[in-house]
Amino acid sequence: MPVKQLSWQPGFSLSRKPVRRSAPRRNRQQQFEFVVEYPIKDQQAKKSPSITTFTRSRSLANSLREHSVISDKLRAYSQGEAVEENGCSADTPPWASTDELLIGGEEIPNLEMIYGTTEPYLNSYNIRNQFSPLCSPESTIERHLQLDESSISLGTSHDRLSQIPTTGPNPAAASALINIICSPSTSVPPTIEYSNLSQRFRPILNRYNTEFCTIPLTFDLRINPFRYRTNLDPEPIFLVHAVMALAGHHVESTLTLNHRHAALGLLRQSLNTNNIAENIYSMLDTIIILFSLDETQSALGNWSTHLMGAYSLLEACGGIKVLGISTRVEAQIGLLTWWDAIISLLSREECVFPYAYFEAVMSNQNSREWDFFGLCGCPISLVKIAMQVARLSAERQKLSSTRDIIFDTTIISEIVQSLESWHHVPAAMAFQDEECMQQDQDIMHCSEAWRNGLLLYVFRVFQWELGSRIPMHILHRARVLVDHVVSCRDVAMISRQALLPLFFAGCELGDQSTRTEIVRYCSVWNEKTRYHVFSSTIPLLEEVWAEQETRGFENVWWGQIVDKQHSYKSHCPLQMRLCFG
Repeated sequence: MPVKQLSWQPGFSLSRKPVRRSAPRRNRQQQFEFVVEYPIKDQQAKKSPSITTFTRSRSLANSLREHSVISDKLRAYSQGEAVEENGCSADTPPWASTDELLIGGEEIPNLEMIYGTTEPYLNSYNIRNQFSPLCSPESTIERHLQLDESSISLGTSHDRLSQIPTTGPNPAAASALINIICSPSTSVPPTIEYSNLSQRFRPILNRYNTEFCTIPLTFDLRINPFRYRTNLDPEPIFLVHAVMALAGHHVESTLTLNHRHAALGLLRQSLNTNNIAENIYSMLDTIIILFSLDETQSALGNWSTHLMGAYSLLEACGGIKVLGISTRVEAQIGLLTWWDAIISLLSREECVFPYAYFEAVMSNQNSREWDFFGLCGCPISLVKIAMQVARLSAERQKLSSTRDIIFDTTIISEIVQSLESWHHVPAAMAFQDEECMQQDQDIMHCSEAWRNGLLLYVFRVFQWELGSRIPMHILHRARVLVDHVVSCRDVAMISRQALLPLFFAGCELGDQSTRTEIVRYCSVWNEKTRYHVFSSTIPLLEEVWAEQETRGFENVWWGQIVDKQHSYKSHCPLQMRLCFG
């Protein structure tokens, strides 16, 4: 009679390999899994998602108790609906009509509602960029981005041992089984244990800080609002996911949207807690990075969601008073108010941030740490005019529907005079050597592009009447603007910050060679920066040009095409607006 051997699982013996059982028969509660949060439906929002961390020191029993609910969470996430590519949800209430709630004793829009409905806006420009030297699928960075499904379902070697009962055979049988499971010949690949999510993604976080976070800026700043702060303890997981999403876009990871959804979901949960004041800086970091991520997709997006979220956060924590706390917050608010003004210029709608925020930034700005030209390529004197013009255009748009009130153009005349008399003042070190001289000239050309762009804007919005011919001095100004843009050196790409003025100039000029040059610049900037806000400008220009050919140059202006784009997405609960910031 053959000798029977004691086995730990039915159907297993030391002479045969382990029998892989179907999922329903396995005890899934005794399993370590690395969970990435995915968007869940509103009825699931009350569940508190967990993110496990791996440590070598914890006991097996404690680990199992802490992780007993993870499998059910993952199954709940996998039942969520697919993402809609146009970013719209039929059952989503508009953020503008949300109820108000009290946070910190102040009435502000419902932050959880604002970020409870945000979806990415995808478009045909989000494709693989064959010209990018950073997109090798075999790179180490890409391997860190890929959350391998096998590790999610099987865990580490240490984790898989947790699935074995603690009572049973003799030590020899146990040792043999452990050797089989951990053997390199098995189908389960070895994995690395990490203490937290940021440790797992440290290589890509470091590369983001040295390379990707400077792309939106004119040049790197001492205080860079896009840079990931590595001195945070603990590191907010929603911020880690936001950085991973933006970095993933630049290396063309397939998990960019997964990280974006995780960042939004965890940010939404944090907004629903009582410690908003403690996390305000990390939350602002996350909002700014998510805004920049959406700019990598298209110029058309639900930008007001991000701006309302940031403004509500600041109001909940004291409003303008927080400006004196941190220079980084000052730079962040400066960037947010700039984006706000750019969106308002195009839509001719009211800004989200009151003008008092911009005034507070100007009074507290530390030019040694950051400046507006470094943020957006526009000098502070012209930024101030842009902020004023944005609010005046919204006021005029509102009054245009009423016949009893006439818009006072006196202040517009003063602004025009101020713009026409403005000139660039060279820096003190501008003529120290050739490189300093070249840099100063690049700054001058980009600044002049903004000056002429604002003058073109004032003419079209405040002075031009539909059906009237375009004066020759306006056409000349548009040509001069294009010349300033192309005069900037390619090596610095400072001219890419003048996208909005270039769009205004392109809508005024009918010369085919000039139009071709504008399209070429947008394409080059798109390829080099991987921000598809540049490529999405091209079809807008082409639509303006096509309408001008059909209906006549004097009957078409860019505002009609912009309004058409906004109304095209009017069925979306979230406002879709254009941003060339």
